[in-house]
Amino acid sequence: IGIEAAPHTTLTEKHQDHSIESVMEHFEYTVNLVGIDHVAFGLDTLYGDHVGLHHAFAEALSIGSSHAGPKFDEVPYVKGVENPTEAYQNVVRWLVKHGYSDGDIKKVMGENIMRVLKDTWVK
Repeated sequence: IGIEAAPHTTLTEKHQDHSIESVMEHFEYTVNLVGIDHVAFGLDTLYGDHVGLHHAFAEALSIGSSHAGPKFDEVPYVKGVENPTEAYQNVVRWLVKHGYSDGDIKKVMGENIMRVLKDTWVK
């Protein structure tokens, strides 16, 4: 399961500010649900107008249900994962700060993905 970090996708009751904290709350929830061996990051962030791209997709795909739920202030980016250059290093810093082992960090930062790709594509 890849945890994303696009604006307006990772808000929680505890973290309603579009920040790395809300992304990492999703990460920890998922790890607790399925285990560290089945979680990775697909931060889904880019350079430029991510929110504009999201609006274009939502309009083109007519995903009205994607706008259901609690209302929130629209923001141009998620604090702490503003772009690909900063996103992954900030996630690693967060994981270190919160006591994750080197082995678990390696898993979620790429080893889990590589294992799944090898298991499904290389036969």
